[in-house]
Amino acid sequence: MNTVPLLSCIALTLVLAANGAPTSRPPTTVLQFVLDDLTLLTEKLKNVSERMKGYELHIPSNTSSIEALQCFTKELKPVAGALKYESEDAQKIQEDINNINVNVNRLTGPETTQCHYASKKKIEGFFTEFISFCQKLMGLTR
Repeated sequence: MNTVPLLSCIALTLVLAANGAPTSRPPTTVLQFVLDDLTLLTEKLKNVSERMKGYELHIPSNTSSIEALQCFTKELKPVAGALKYESEDAQKIQEDINNINVNVNRLTGPETTQCHYASKKKIEGFFTEFISFCQKLMGLTR
């Protein structure tokens, strides 16, 4: 008696898989995760030392394609390393940075992008640019 509902579920699952049921999140959802983590990270970075606030990060020169996300995330690596010594929230900040990297890799794939940088901005300005860029991409993908 219980095999009929079970077989029905299996059949439905196979039909959905065969007809292209969504197996990954749409880009706007993944970008929203990146934005959420960036917002959390920005709040946590308000509590870092003054020396860390003066840290300068590079802004990609070509911010018209999704590949520029990789260029932004490349700049996060030295931030994560420096924060070990500069913030009480270093572990939580590291988790946010890891989440951002994972989600950006979902969007751009494992291939690395050649990055060219236009300017440098202090850490707060960098994150403002990063958030604006993600918001712009979300507008393009809707």
